[in-house]
Amino acid sequence: MRTGKRSWRGVAGLAVLLALVGAAPAAAAAAGGAKTRTETVDPWTAGGKLKPGVMIAGDVKGTCWTSSIAVASSEAYRCMTAKSLIYDPCLAPPAKTVTQLACMASPWGKVTLFELTAPIATSAKHANGKPWVWAYQLGNGVRCITATGTGTLVDKVALNYYCVPGTGWAAIPDKTTEPWTARYAKSPRSKTLKTEKVTTAWY
Repeated sequence: MRTGKRSWRGVAGLAVLLALVGAAPAAAAAAGGAKTRTETVDPWTAGGKLKPGVMIAGDVKGTCWTSSIAVASSEAYRCMTAKSLIYDPCLAPPAKTVTQLACMASPWGKVTLFELTAPIATSAKHANGKPWVWAYQLGNGVRCITATGTGTLVDKVALNYYCVPGTGWAAIPDKTTEPWTARYAKSPRSKTLKTEKVTTAWY
């Protein structure tokens, strides 16, 4: 992930993502001392169908040219439509020949069905490695998602997760404690950071 101040391109991309995500629903904070709950997101069944309950926002067409920046899964890609609108991550179903993917702006949001106009190159797959957290929820109810553009910097700490609702930003969570914790700023104009508990993390 890149660090530093956001460019106008990053701001524009963030606006698109926030529109897709919508306002994150409020959730209760974890009880004191509780462990951080982890979940792996996969909208597909073993048979290659969307799981019951998955909501569809719409459908688009285009190509997937590289691995996802948001998700470390070997079946997660970064894709682009003919109108240069980028979707990341787009998750492929378990199939020998993939013709359609499910793109998600957040682990809890709707999916956009992405129809391929060309096969995905084998080189686009993620190399096997340690997965990173796609999104997480803080004890204050705020949810933070990996920024696929440029992040921001507060008090010399790189913040690579943008948070909803609001304009907050947060750092890579510290998993050396239970529950995990994360440094959080209410906005990129903040001069100091708060340390918040991480109640739930999505991969």
